[in-house]
Amino acid sequence: MSEIPLKVLCLGFWSPPLIRPRAILLGKIIPEWLNQGIKPVVVTYDNGGQWNVEAPVYRISQFGQRGKLKQNFFIRSVSKYFYYRRLTKEIAILIEKHKINLIFSFANPQESNILGAMLKRKTGIKFISHFSDPWYDNPYKIFKGFNARKVLKLERFIIKNSSRVIFTNRQAKELVMKKYPLGWGSKALVVSHCYDPKDYPLKENLAEEPGKEYLFSYVGAFYKERNPEILFKIFSRLKQNKNIRKFKFRLIGGVNEYAGYSESELKKKIKEYGLEEIVEIIPTVSHRESLRYMVESDCLITIDANFSNSPFLPSKVIDYVGSKKPILGITPKGSPTEELLESVGYKNFTYGQEEQLEKYLTELLEGKIKNNNSVLLNKFSVQAITAKLKNIFLETIN
Repeated sequence: MSEIPLKVLCLGFWSPPLIRPRAILLGKIIPEWLNQGIKPVVVTYDNGGQWNVEAPVYRISQFGQRGKLKQNFFIRSVSKYFYYRRLTKEIAILIEKHKINLIFSFANPQESNILGAMLKRKTGIKFISHFSDPWYDNPYKIFKGFNARKVLKLERFIIKNSSRVIFTNRQAKELVMKKYPLGWGSKALVVSHCYDPKDYPLKENLAEEPGKEYLFSYVGAFYKERNPEILFKIFSRLKQNKNIRKFKFRLIGGVNEYAGYSESELKKKIKEYGLEEIVEIIPTVSHRESLRYMVESDCLITIDANFSNSPFLPSKVIDYVGSKKPILGITPKGSPTEELLESVGYKNFTYGQEEQLEKYLTELLEGKIKNNNSVLLNKFSVQAITAKLKNIFLETIN
């Protein structure tokens, strides 16, 4: 296949320096696209921060309404339609200016996918949509009535107009695509999240404390449906055991305004289980700083919501893999997280395995379990993931 110069319009609405999973991922992939010869033009929300990247970045306003207009579903829908139409016209000019030959939308938020599909309709340029999470089928969201029909219609519009539809895991792909014609299934591909090896601190730059407590760490936000209570129950019992090594549980960025789980709720649970001396809450930090916390830890913990047929693969779990630290998962059977952890040789427990989880943690703290670091899986590196995406891009425009 002869290689065509790739001039890609990337609709990535959460971008650096914002500290959100999609912004962090965008901050990894765009520099690597440049390294591999892709020429991106980025359109993102105006979040008030400066992103130092060697690619054109255009800022757009986020849709919003105030007061009673915000509550009126009909007025909000009409206003949003005209908002999309205005942006479509403005971005079509950028497409012509930069000689774009591929449109790539990096959702969430889903507005980027909608806009990408509208630009495909207007310009005829090939369009690839990306779903980090399901939309209509997202178990965190309950769509009802007219709103449910609207979301389903928009999702169908996106997928119908996509040349390729990318999901981060097999379960999400199967959940979303089962609603659509069989012929559309060939559009759907799986491309995982990624980590950047260059982002982690060198081991020689980290000071080792002799005799320090065993350190468990969790990085990321909590939700009402995804919180650390199951671990709090077990840790409250383990702290009474004098035969095990002393331990700490560090929560980095566990409180985040967009997740709807407040600091007061978290502190209430910590107090309820008597873990004030065990659990440390650390505010949201930069991505680089979160990687330092990972590398300093003895064991990294990931927790998924207890949804059957979970379609979620948190991007931070891929960052965990890149840290080369042992990982422990609490996630439903058959979830993407369980699949990943098994592939790299780490343990996973379901919510119904509290007794087995407590036994495992006890043996871990007694020194009976020696967690060997997994072989670093290069297939999750940003270099490997970008190479995979680049091949998809070339196949699409050819």
